[in-house]
Amino acid sequence: MGSFGGHAVPGGFFIIVAIWWIIQYAYSIVVLDNCRQRPRSRVMYCLHRAPLEAGLIVFAGIAGIGVEMAYSEPVLVLVDKDGLWQNDVEWGHCSMYLYFGLYGFVKILGSTCVPSAAKFEHALGALAYAVEGFLFYYHTHGRSPLEIHLHSMLVFAIFVCFLAAAAEVWSREDILIRLIRILFTLVQGTWFFHLGIVLYKPPSGEPWDGEDHLNVMFTTVMFTWHILIGMLVLFLVYGITKLTLKACGFSSVKYSQMSNGRYELAETAQSLDS
Repeated sequence: MGSFGGHAVPGGFFIIVAIWWIIQYAYSIVVLDNCRQRPRSRVMYCLHRAPLEAGLIVFAGIAGIGVEMAYSEPVLVLVDKDGLWQNDVEWGHCSMYLYFGLYGFVKILGSTCVPSAAKFEHALGALAYAVEGFLFYYHTHGRSPLEIHLHSMLVFAIFVCFLAAAAEVWSREDILIRLIRILFTLVQGTWFFHLGIVLYKPPSGEPWDGEDHLNVMFTTVMFTWHILIGMLVLFLVYGITKLTLKACGFSSVKYSQMSNGRYELAETAQSLDS
């Protein structure tokens, strides 16, 4: 990742996944009545069952490993002839991609041929975030204060994702936890781009002073802006998706939960109450 492109690739991946997740969430609310119904259209049902998200994650993991290994020098070497470690940064990044690829693979199994694997999805997702955070926490040894702080903000976003994903192991239906995971996955993606721009492509053309305390402090302020912008983006994507689905006639029949735990049509429940 020692280049702008090396940060843009994982950044783009996390942004795409986060946007996909919020679209899925809007779809489940509008079309599936919060996952209490199945898609009525055969085409929509097939698309709903297809492991598109999992396939994207597996592809991104394999592509990430391929890119890291292709641009390392020497290629695919862990220990040289003198017994010295080689490509430590690249192998660390490959390990990160490997865990996310494993997470995607288990999601594919859970939604296709091994349904019992689905109960491990959230645990492996939390593990992937944990490994990513662990690797980036020790990624900045010997770097400037600015670079260390930039990566610390990234680790913070990863840590929040890990906590949310771990909480989902026991609270899979909690909407707030899911939205927190989606938000900070998006923040991870935008911050990867921010990190690459500051370190390798500053808009002014002049590199930032890595020892300047003001640069370090202002970086913290900009991280809070990333969170705010992330919330705005997710709100807009959710709203646009919801309006589009309703305009296209995909809105489902709504159900309400009765006191006995069963579900009735919302209109029926309202008439009974009145």
